[in-house]
Amino acid sequence: MSAKIVFSQMLIIFSLMLVGLFLCKKKIIAKESSKDISSIVVNICSPMQLIMSVLNTTKVTADRTSLLHFFLFSLIAYVVMILFGHIINIVLRVPKKQRGDYLLMTIFGNCGFIGIPVAQALLGSKSLIYVAVFNLCYNLFMYTYGLFIITSDIQGANIKEQLKQFVNPGTIAAIITIIIFWFEIKVPEQIQILCTYAGQPATFLALVVIGISLAEMNFHDLFGDIRFFIFMIIRFIVFPVTFVIILKLFITDPLICGTMALMIAVPVGNMPAMMRSQYGQDDQLLAKGAVVTTIFSVITITITCMFV
Repeated sequence: MSAKIVFSQMLIIFSLMLVGLFLCKKKIIAKESSKDISSIVVNICSPMQLIMSVLNTTKVTADRTSLLHFFLFSLIAYVVMILFGHIINIVLRVPKKQRGDYLLMTIFGNCGFIGIPVAQALLGSKSLIYVAVFNLCYNLFMYTYGLFIITSDIQGANIKEQLKQFVNPGTIAAIITIIIFWFEIKVPEQIQILCTYAGQPATFLALVVIGISLAEMNFHDLFGDIRFFIFMIIRFIVFPVTFVIILKLFITDPLICGTMALMIAVPVGNMPAMMRSQYGQDDQLLAKGAVVTTIFSVITITITCMFV
């Protein structure tokens, strides 16, 4: 994958984030609207974008065997990231109260909100069937192991209610996408058009929301944590590059390898911070991690893709 092409595409993505920042700073869009726009992206646009990716069979080059292989490698990737997260906590001597946050930042990247538009931009719609599989694994681990980390110190946490959130539009869309692909279901043209119209705004709106988040951040506080920046270099440059080099020993398909590389390299996700907030916990470190790694993803994702 050409570093020049990846970098230029990531600059375009970053520029769209700046559009959101500009609109917020000029008060064209209210900061409070970020939550509503996020809800539209998460619950409608991104799910429709996934489904849209398999409706036109001429754009789908995957086969069932490749999909199963990708699912297996996705599971392995999450197990490796869990183990690597514990190693990072030891190496960086992370204080006990922050170990859970560093684990969450290591394991759960923004493979939906950022991963979908980045994969669409860099690899095209043919990669989104694999993105759907990875997002399915993300939800599986987020609402089991991730939930365990968040609730481990809470007495009487209603884990049963939280687990119900596993059934969400993202998970449902990922399952529908895989079913349509697997059974080669023919979808009426009207539904194809509907999914196309609903899914197309996903990339722009998702990046505008991140730009609004940037406008709300204090940049002096964002860039003052040395431990975090060492973590960012290890997790978002050293780890994905090493993972991709090893992965290429087992996978020859450039699309599968490229998609997996992007899913591993995406910045910290916003879901852990939102779940911390739901339980009344301090989510500042997780929120900072999401913003800073997103800003630097222009560089970190480009470096990772150089080794694909």
